[in-house]
Amino acid sequence: MHPPFRWQRDYVRQFVGGIQQMASETEVRFAVENMFPLRARGREVSPYGLDWDPTGEAFRDFTLDLSHTSVSRSDALELRRAMGDRLTHVHIADGRGSARDEHLIPGRGDQPCAELLEGLAADRFDGLVVVEVNNRSCEDRYEREADLAEALAFTRLNLAAPADAWPT
Repeated sequence: MHPPFRWQRDYVRQFVGGIQQMASETEVRFAVENMFPLRARGREVSPYGLDWDPTGEAFRDFTLDLSHTSVSRSDALELRRAMGDRLTHVHIADGRGSARDEHLIPGRGDQPCAELLEGLAADRFDGLVVVEVNNRSCEDRYEREADLAEALAFTRLNLAAPADAWPT
């Protein structure tokens, strides 16, 4: 779940308590996602009614989006540590620190995608990992399929549990 925007005043007021209440009433995981500030003319502004980094709130579950850590220029591995065992959902993508949410193929930007996935595997992460990439710039269906196959192969390769993590 994305945090609410500032102009959604009633939603902002009810968001934290509402998420906590729903989480206590069901097995459904309401994973609040890290977002990013908007940057223009050397300034940053957050359009959200809460901090774009949700780890300051007592949510039961978090989503870590690496394209968003790129835009926010935050440390993805540090944010993962802050989320701890409340991390239940990962959006694997990449970025180059642009002010735009790029959702690049993992490995094509500056985010620690491989390191994050390897750490999740070593920790026996049992949440969901979603490949969330943008392929609008692809010329044709074949290029889109190749990009998607590359993103999936990257994710599978790096999310594979290391040999020493398996019981003997």
